[in-house]
Amino acid sequence: MTDEKHTTRAHEPGTRTGNDRPLARKVIGKLRKSGRGRVVQFDAVAAGRANAEKLQETVASRDALAALHPAHAAYVYAQNQLSVMAEQFTALEEMARFVKIISEAEDEYMPSGPPMSPLTTSYFTCWALFDVSVGLARETLATTAIAVGAACGMSEELQRLMGSMQRSRMGIYVHEGTDGDAIVLRELVTDAVCRAINPSGYPGRAGELWYVRVLPPPLPGSEHVVFTTPYLLVEPDLREWQAYFRRTLPDAPHEERISRYEQHMKQGPARNYWTEFVHEAYVNHRAEVIFLAGLPDIAESRPHSRLNDRERRLE
Repeated sequence: MTDEKHTTRAHEPGTRTGNDRPLARKVIGKLRKSGRGRVVQFDAVAAGRANAEKLQETVASRDALAALHPAHAAYVYAQNQLSVMAEQFTALEEMARFVKIISEAEDEYMPSGPPMSPLTTSYFTCWALFDVSVGLARETLATTAIAVGAACGMSEELQRLMGSMQRSRMGIYVHEGTDGDAIVLRELVTDAVCRAINPSGYPGRAGELWYVRVLPPPLPGSEHVVFTTPYLLVEPDLREWQAYFRRTLPDAPHEERISRYEQHMKQGPARNYWTEFVHEAYVNHRAEVIFLAGLPDIAESRPHSRLNDRERRLE
């Protein structure tokens, strides 16, 4: 089976040149000024060494990475380094908009995974790093970190992995069975097919609908990676989700429709559109999978929507 790669649109964050990122330029300029011409604060991070001992304690150890599938380990390491960098420069006043958006979302959703919250740490961290954008250039914490890293000598390989993560998005996939140790997933709207490993351990079964973030193969010959704990869409069925996308996406030529779909899945019509959906659609969970019900545009279909909560209080 030949995998179909996810398409990458030129307007997406992560595909712009450095000159198109005004926020990143400000951060680099400020760091260079404070370091008398060098971005000294991130030298150690860019080289993969401990920069701030407390922060680097959050990075997976060599032994921990060795225990993971190589494709998964590559992305875990890249995300760890992104998180360390983002934590360091969110203290700058230029990053205040990110801090406000993400802090408010943390207070609202308390992301930690069930039973505390249906938003898992992996889901929320990816959303905060790669999807929350500000300004006309739609810069993210990740695009800023990549630009800063490039300015201070980060390896091209690490930049490449971070760029793949930045260009990623959640998607809705049909489970089409297994192929060896991999799960075959077909994206509902794009029809792109991939063989993916699922580190959560949930194998699923053919016909299921998954809401997940699938990353492209990080290494030559490796599989795609399901990077978030799968959200299993238990209801409604495939036809209702197809109807949802017919309502949501424009009746346009194929390429334009795919582009609109990718944008819809990455950022939605509102910043908290998909985080709110997960929060309100929660039904149940197991350690390796979370069950959701309902549609994003029909409030009464989601078990914990504000509409349903209000009606329950009135009963």
